Amino acid sequence: MSDDPFIPYAVIETANWPPTSVMTIWAIGAANLKRIDLDLSQPEDTFIDQALAGLQAKLDRYGGKELPSFGRPISIVINLEPNRGIRIGLDGTILDKLDWTMTIGSASMSAKNKKVSLELNK
Repeated sequence: MSDDPFIPYAVIETANWPPTSVMTIWAIGAANLKRIDLDLSQPEDTFIDQALAGLQAKLDRYGGKELPSFGRPISIVINLEPNRGIRIGLDGTILDKLDWTMTIGSASMSAKNKKVSLELNK
């Protein structure tokens, strides 16, 4: 467990898990695709609007309806603090109050014997 203070952020939940292309995730980065950083100078009651705007910005960047390899968004989890968050629908309604934090996972690459292996951890 880290001693760093928790910083609220949002994670886009998508239709595809595992992602359809691990190479895309490795090249672009899962966090770049699925994480939405929130403006913490604004009050917590703006986080839903910020998350929806962040999702729209990512969709606009990658073509409009889907995130590369992850597919279409189905909801957004806003991690408010360790072990507390909310899941919102794409219309901004609160679907669930959560007693856990959603993380993104990571992709790693290694080369052994001139072969490249990729691993995706959730």
